Amino acid sequence: MPLMNQRNYRFGDFELKLGSRVLERRGIPQPLGSKAFEVLTCLVMHAGEVVTKDDLLKHVWPNSFVEEKNLAQQIVSLRKALGDKADYIATIPGRGYQFTEPVQEVAVPSLSPAPESDLVHAMRRRTHVVIEESSPLLLAEKTKTSSRTLLYSSLTVAALAFATWETWRWLHHAGPSEYREIVVADFINTTGDTTFDHTLRRALEIDLEQSPQLDVLSERTAVNTLQMMGRSADTGLVADVAREVCERNNRQVLLTGSISSVGDEYLLTLEATDCSTGKRLSGAKAEAKTKAKVLSALDTVAGRIRSGLGESDRSVEGFAVPIARATTPSLEALKAYSIGAALSAQDKDDAVVIPFYQKAIELDPQFAMAYGALGTLYYNLSQSDLASQNFKKAFALSDHVSAKERLILQAHYYAEGQNDLQQGVKTYQIWAATYPHDFEPVVNLANQYTLFGQYDLAIDAGKSALKLQPDRAISYSVLARALMRAGRYAEAKTIGAQAVQRGRDSSGIHATLLDIACDEHDQEAIARETAWAEKSTDSWYAWYFPFTQASAAAEAGKYTMAEGLFAKAYETTRRQQMSESADGLLVDIAEMQLQFGLPAAARATLSRIHTLDTDEPYIAVLGAKLGDPAAAERYLAKHGKETGQTFTTNYYLPLVKAALAMRQDKPLDAVAALEPAKPYELGDYDVMTQRAEAYLQARQGQMAVAEYKKILANPGVDPPSSLYSLAHLGLARSYVLAGDSTAGRAEYGKFLVLWKDADPDLPVLLAAKAELAKIVR
Repeated sequence: MPLMNQRNYRFGDFELKLGSRVLERRGIPQPLGSKAFEVLTCLVMHAGEVVTKDDLLKHVWPNSFVEEKNLAQQIVSLRKALGDKADYIATIPGRGYQFTEPVQEVAVPSLSPAPESDLVHAMRRRTHVVIEESSPLLLAEKTKTSSRTLLYSSLTVAALAFATWETWRWLHHAGPSEYREIVVADFINTTGDTTFDHTLRRALEIDLEQSPQLDVLSERTAVNTLQMMGRSADTGLVADVAREVCERNNRQVLLTGSISSVGDEYLLTLEATDCSTGKRLSGAKAEAKTKAKVLSALDTVAGRIRSGLGESDRSVEGFAVPIARATTPSLEALKAYSIGAALSAQDKDDAVVIPFYQKAIELDPQFAMAYGALGTLYYNLSQSDLASQNFKKAFALSDHVSAKERLILQAHYYAEGQNDLQQGVKTYQIWAATYPHDFEPVVNLANQYTLFGQYDLAIDAGKSALKLQPDRAISYSVLARALMRAGRYAEAKTIGAQAVQRGRDSSGIHATLLDIACDEHDQEAIARETAWAEKSTDSWYAWYFPFTQASAAAEAGKYTMAEGLFAKAYETTRRQQMSESADGLLVDIAEMQLQFGLPAAARATLSRIHTLDTDEPYIAVLGAKLGDPAAAERYLAKHGKETGQTFTTNYYLPLVKAALAMRQDKPLDAVAALEPAKPYELGDYDVMTQRAEAYLQARQGQMAVAEYKKILANPGVDPPSSLYSLAHLGLARSYVLAGDSTAGRAEYGKFLVLWKDADPDLPVLLAAKAELAKIVR
């Protein structure tokens, strides 16, 4: 079915998009499983009609016997997704269901190239988070394309994503194959050529991971299991060790292989056995006439093993990109990549891992997966420019990788490389639907929803990720962070405690626990997290820890202490040559100085920035607030005509426009400018603070009261934060402006209690005391 002939369906605030299989409400994707989506599609396409249960069962589960309770479960899921509009689906007793809301059929326009957008810089504190254990392409939470070729390749990539979905749907309806969980052992290498060490096992795993019918044990999980067995993280997965790893993870199949040589020719053998009984399930052999043909021989044995394990011929054919094409034809490049992935799984510092991915790219500049892995590492280190460059390159090369890797590279490019809100989420959803046993797309969806401030969705996705992978540290981290952002501190701490107890804690978990401890002024917990930080060798946490301490000092008005701690974090990033993170910290410091009434200090701090683009949105906002609108005007000139669902258009542009309008004494224009950011305003405090200040400037006290109350009702959004404590001062001023002096005095009192140990000569503190004195008189 040509993409341009697809149709979408609108009803109420919702839009059902068949091509991307997404249900949106006011442009925001709603969580919906594959079967629930098919049930909804059937009901919507027969809106106003009674659809019998038998017809629904035949439509959604063709050629399968499914109990009626499964249909009832999907109806429950649908009504949950519809929320307060659950009554759109009416139950007709004894017959079936009816979709009662009027439906409008909407033609989908033919595809056009996605607009190019500048790099969306990390959201300072909000994205100074999270480096985690990961697969080479698994990201933690965060937030230029320049090539015309890359711009137009977006059309190809979108078509490929659709083709991937069509392939999955075709395979899905072709009849189920038996699902297998697999462990791959190290190859026995008798050739004497060390190039094959590490390489063949990883290549085989990538080859097998194409299949939606196979789940290959990740290297990270294998390392965790080895440590539980009392072995070191770098223990080789020889056959006996791999079998125990297989049994401990309740896997069904162990794959063992060997490579031998006679002259210039090579023989590859592969055998699949039952993990628990040792019974042989399948086997295959293939010859390679030269070393360059070894990867082709590996494709051959992999395909035969997949068929031997019960995967349908259609599935094997549909997901069978040759490994040399999907990765690299260079065995040396693949070896460097494989070593990098192994070291990452062993929790080696990123500075140790990065050179291996760089080496892989040097050996093969067309190695898409290596660019993607390198982009992930830089992204998690808050090196956004370097991350974007590598995501862009991976994206441009993704037309020749496997279906699964293509989805991975596309998802990270859209979601993290360009921060295209809708396209990123949609691609993650397609990935999750195509490979329903993968936890990576689910955990990354949790991160995306957290970034957008959609914490209920983030928590649901985080719980699903933890259920899929209870042995991965990042599963705990993303869920704990989402719970914290939602203000559910007790639950977040429980998840953190579970991670620590099970030996699955990470810098991401401890960052969340530290944030909560600082916000709750829990000295015992702060001491515990300080002790952990002192033992940590994590290069990211080395600067994030003093950064959080600085933020906590700033929240209490302890400017001198905060300045010293920020300086410590800054020097750490400079020492580690993390220039983007260093300049991001300077932006944070300048913001604090401006909030405290120290504009001259803020200007001096901004003048120290070396590497950040002067069109960076927060520099533009600060410039406008400091009386220099030039940066804001440049930013608007460069990005003002951009369209699409990116963070630039929906978040940064509104902030810059609002700051400029405030400088021009047009506060209500600022309020209007912030409207596109409303769905994402709980991602941090910036939008709500900007709107509240605009209402104050417009002398609309009651409106300002509502905004400041919203900030104070959501303490978990960005703890610790000076914007939170200063919201009490803003609320006090708003009450007084609205004519409620009693409430105003109470809020001034709360602010002064929070700042009881603040530096006494801060202009903002002196102003607050003077304002309170006038009310008391």
